[in-house]
Amino acid sequence: MIWLWLSLTAAVSIAARDVSIKTYKDLDAPEIAILELFWAMPYFFLGCRLVEIPPLDQTFWLTFILSIPINILAYVLYLYAIKISPLSLSIPFLAFTPAFMILTGFLILAETINLWGGLGIGLIIVGGYILHFKKIQKNLLAPFLSFLQERGSWFMLIVAILFAFAAVIGKKAILHSSPLFFSYSFFLIFNLTILTGLVLGRRNNWRKILHNSPRGLWLGTLLMIHISFHGLAIAGSTAVYMVAVKRSSILFSVLLSWFILREADIKYRGLGTLLMFIGMLFITLLG
Repeated sequence: MIWLWLSLTAAVSIAARDVSIKTYKDLDAPEIAILELFWAMPYFFLGCRLVEIPPLDQTFWLTFILSIPINILAYVLYLYAIKISPLSLSIPFLAFTPAFMILTGFLILAETINLWGGLGIGLIIVGGYILHFKKIQKNLLAPFLSFLQERGSWFMLIVAILFAFAAVIGKKAILHSSPLFFSYSFFLIFNLTILTGLVLGRRNNWRKILHNSPRGLWLGTLLMIHISFHGLAIAGSTAVYMVAVKRSSILFSVLLSWFILREADIKYRGLGTLLMFIGMLFITLLG
């Protein structure tokens, strides 16, 4: 059962990162990206040195290259979603990732959706509706209008779609290499690519960024913990169970947003998040 604790640790590290980023109100999204990715680079470089290099074929390199632009777009939207919206109205929409994966399989591959999968999708949709519900609302359409006006929710919904594709492509790359090698090598190149773009493509307040190096070290460490424990857990368990446990991060994020950030309407947002998480479990484990 070591994989269970590894997966839970990965989930907690994700939630801690989300809440930490939300508290850094004096830093914009690009500055946070520079700090996080720069301070994570030494960890991933060391990981690449320590992990054995498996035989690599053409499929690995193709999926590796395809994964980079998809994950870059998802990373950027993820950061902006956290910065512009409450965590409890953005993070839970990651539960749509397995729903999009099952719908994509149905539309493209003609894979069938069983009762549990359909019920899971329904719970995720209902949970998303409840997230935007407020006690003072009398119009049943108000949560839909609230969702349309909340850019962070929209951004995270797009991230869920991107993650659905990235998960399939990344799994292919892992099958043609190894979990830890792909994780460390991918994020080394991923970090370097984004950092190059941010350094060359915008004016940066380097004094401000250097002053916040401790925050960058904290975020970089959390990212390394997440990636390392994800790779170790998925190598020692069935992927579907590991991912289901790891996605408990959405519950931890919402709970921390209430305890630390004192976000409002936790009754409805907590219930909505719980329903979305249960729906995700139905799809992942039973669908």
